[in-house]
Amino acid sequence: KIMQIVLNGIIIGGIYALIALGFNLIYSSARFYHVFYGVLAILGVYFVRQMDLLWNLNFFLSTGIAAIFIGLLGMASWQWMYRPMRNKKASDLVMLVTSFGALIVLQNVIAAVWKNNTYSISITDTIKPGYQFLGLTITFNQLVILAMTLVVVIFLELFLERTKWGMAIRAIGDNPELTTILGLKTNQVILIVFFIGSFMSSLAGSLIALEIGVRPTYGLMLVLKAIIASIIGGIGSMRGAMLGGLFLGIVENFGIYYWGAEWQEVTAYALLTLFLLFRPKGLFQKMQMAQ
Repeated sequence: KIMQIVLNGIIIGGIYALIALGFNLIYSSARFYHVFYGVLAILGVYFVRQMDLLWNLNFFLSTGIAAIFIGLLGMASWQWMYRPMRNKKASDLVMLVTSFGALIVLQNVIAAVWKNNTYSISITDTIKPGYQFLGLTITFNQLVILAMTLVVVIFLELFLERTKWGMAIRAIGDNPELTTILGLKTNQVILIVFFIGSFMSSLAGSLIALEIGVRPTYGLMLVLKAIIASIIGGIGSMRGAMLGGLFLGIVENFGIYYWGAEWQEVTAYALLTLFLLFRPKGLFQKMQMAQ
């Protein structure tokens, strides 16, 4: 039983890790809480569902197309909403309030267009039986979630470690002048960051819909999970965000098992409170972006 709870926690924690990685990437570069990020993830899910209904596209193709579109929307949010405010020296609080307002507006647009119902995504038309190994059960959808999470994390790590753009992204939070040395403009780098982060948010949203389904109002919940995972791992640490997401998923699943599903959110916020009280800088306090 314990190992099955851990496995289920790793699966949902992998999704939290993806959403936290994208959120942390944007925070480390732009230095404000981009909560609009959460509803973009949900919008991606509804695009995937719409492509399935209209053109019967398979899950992987529609998820990829939606993620690219959401990535472009993320870039637009920086270029036309945040950047003009940043140029006028808007405070972090003003940026946060603007981002939250945009989340509420888009959330209501989604609810108006697609109704305030819970939607899920399926990969196949038939329900495949779960797989058994070492006394544990894992479904086909969960295998896809694990595989996609692993692939995205590996590609992100390689991009940040081995490319000029990745080097600029890792450095921009602490040393914006380095982007000039590399021949890149700071705004160009932040645009790429918003694309990558939003792309990852859309992928994470699709995986959530694959596992439990989503509603228009889930955007705020997702971004709160990203913030909690980032605080647990350490704001600014990519590996911290990854491990923070996994840890959050496992702890939540233990809470669900022992106290019931209605205690899921309570467990998450209790965990956040403990970290804020006893380790506010997270598990990886001084790790850099590459770490």
